[in-house]
Amino acid sequence: MNLKHAAERLPNRLARLKSAVSFETVFITAFVTLVFFTGGAAAQAPTGGTGGATTGWETILDNLYNVLYITLQYVGLTVLVLGFIVWLTARNNSQRSETGMKLTMGGGAMVVAYFGLGALVSLLEFIAG
Repeated sequence: MNLKHAAERLPNRLARLKSAVSFETVFITAFVTLVFFTGGAAAQAPTGGTGGATTGWETILDNLYNVLYITLQYVGLTVLVLGFIVWLTARNNSQRSETGMKLTMGGGAMVVAYFGLGALVSLLEFIAG
């Protein structure tokens, strides 16, 4: 077998490999691997006889709230600053100026939503005791 013949066969092998590896194949492989490695531990019932305790749910929801609250804060401030930078550096480009203005208004709205959400949660905590 000469070098030219081997080089001609290489694209055919790569084409067959590309057709064998698809999104569905990767997804199914990842899912089966995840199921295999996690085993049955994820589906076990809680022990301890607490019945309908909500302590676990409260912790999960509190952590989710904290993640969303901090994300809202940092994304809002980032978009606000990015919007100012784009808006102030637009010069004679009206499309870029409009994009910067929209980013600035969106970032400002996110910052206002961040403080408003904090005030709303504080009010609800005060009412709940």
